[in-house]
Amino acid sequence: MMNVFATSIVLLLAGGLVAAMVFMIRLSTDDSDKHPEIKQFVTALFGGAASPVQADPAASGQQESAAARDALSEEPFTEPCPACGDPVTHQHVECPSCGLRLI
Repeated sequence: MMNVFATSIVLLLAGGLVAAMVFMIRLSTDDSDKHPEIKQFVTALFGGAASPVQADPAASGQQESAAARDALSEEPFTEPCPACGDPVTHQHVECPSCGLRLI
């Protein structure tokens, strides 16, 4: 008999959580500006733009092009492999002698 009560309580709590999530999703997808802080929170939480500065596609394009320029202007280097000590360059993804994956 206790199992029935415990199961029903757990199911009610799970249903309440699902209802709360559906309610929050409805609030965040609402086009009216009744709850902008909830909408901003949900978009930031799920990988959307959290602020108008982040939402600007021109600014993100400029940041990506700056990162690409930095990567292209990076100096070539030769360093010893941390595992075996053989020289590796900036072009190696893995060490040619021991196979260690380089970052």
